[in-house]
Amino acid sequence: SNFGTELQYIINTSNLSNQYSQSISNAFNSGRNDVTYPDTDLSNQLKTVARLISGGLKSKVYMVRIGGFDTHNSQNQANNDIQGKHHDLLNNVSESVKVFMNDLTSQTIADDVVGLTFSEFGRKAKENGNLGTDHGEIAPMFVFGNPVKGGVSGTNVNLSEATSDNNYQIETVQYDYRQIFGTLLQDFLGASNLVIDTTFFNHSFNQSFTDSKVSELLK
Repeated sequence: SNFGTELQYIINTSNLSNQYSQSISNAFNSGRNDVTYPDTDLSNQLKTVARLISGGLKSKVYMVRIGGFDTHNSQNQANNDIQGKHHDLLNNVSESVKVFMNDLTSQTIADDVVGLTFSEFGRKAKENGNLGTDHGEIAPMFVFGNPVKGGVSGTNVNLSEATSDNNYQIETVQYDYRQIFGTLLQDFLGASNLVIDTTFFNHSFNQSFTDSKVSELLK
């Protein structure tokens, strides 16, 4: 019956969830951390990821998150002063990533990991009246790890683009974020062209992101 089919689906899902949770628990118990992490939410998330990788969990992708970057006010605490919300947030990210990479390096697994940051929105180039910035069309991405080439991809943004006519937006996109994902999925994780095209395809230009990878991203 339809009832039996739906019930069996729930039973199967429950069984799979139990299997997954046991695998995660086993990897966590088998793994370790070699360094002391700061007591912050982001650091604790990365600490868990490092331990799961160390313990042999075969997940290809882990996602951690940090909020608070929607800094419409007090991005800086005063004019011409770098201190403020944005400084504190970036310092948190920096310290968390640093200790995470130190942990992986100590365990000789750093060559197997690439990390990157992304956000659902960027910021405008012009400060608003509250020592903050409002939503923008573009944002930078940080890519880190031993397999990554050091340096900056692209050029500094042209601030003259931000005018009152376009509500102070920087509009020139140098890299589509899907180019970064596509490059890492294929050149680091080994995904096929079909996987890339199924995941995301540039329908605006009828073009595969396998044809626009960022060549200078990885060593």
